[in-house]
Amino acid sequence: MAQAGYGIGARVMQALFLPAMAISFAAAPIAGQNFGAGNRARVLQTFRAALFYGTALMVCLTLVCQTRPDLLCAAFTNDPAVLATAAQFLRTVSWNFAAIGIVFACNGMFQALGDTRPSFISSSSRLLTFALPCVLLSRWPPAVLSDFWLASNIAAALQAAFSLWLLRRLFRAKLPMLRETPEGFGSEVRAG
Repeated sequence: MAQAGYGIGARVMQALFLPAMAISFAAAPIAGQNFGAGNRARVLQTFRAALFYGTALMVCLTLVCQTRPDLLCAAFTNDPAVLATAAQFLRTVSWNFAAIGIVFACNGMFQALGDTRPSFISSSSRLLTFALPCVLLSRWPPAVLSDFWLASNIAAALQAAFSLWLLRRLFRAKLPMLRETPEGFGSEVRAG
């Protein structure tokens, strides 16, 4: 029952991530075009918008998962024990949704700036900060399933902070050469 509940909860969670992923995927080409055009202010503006909208959406989904996760899972099972496990999973892991929104926004900017190595490094860091504690938890007899879900929340928060730090470094490396203020379309023609 625990495995079935986790499976349903995990798939529902992945579906809930899709709108925030769409925001970050849309932000990447917009910021990339402005980076290519040398417009620093619009690159930063695009990041702020992706960060705000993606994270706000994830906070709203957290509220849904905190109040009525059973509604999200009821279409997939009518077994009360499985439904209870899936709901508990969503209630627990939804606390990391805002962090995931931050990670998605940062990943979009890594792509826009033409350097996806920080995204890989950030994802690898989450693997380490999640896998190692889980190995230790698995050897600790009083550990319960929700302890692993809490470890996932901590790993997501650490990844979000690390992603922001990596993005700040990349912004410092790539954005200083760009114009500080946005100019209108075609201003380079008038200046020449």
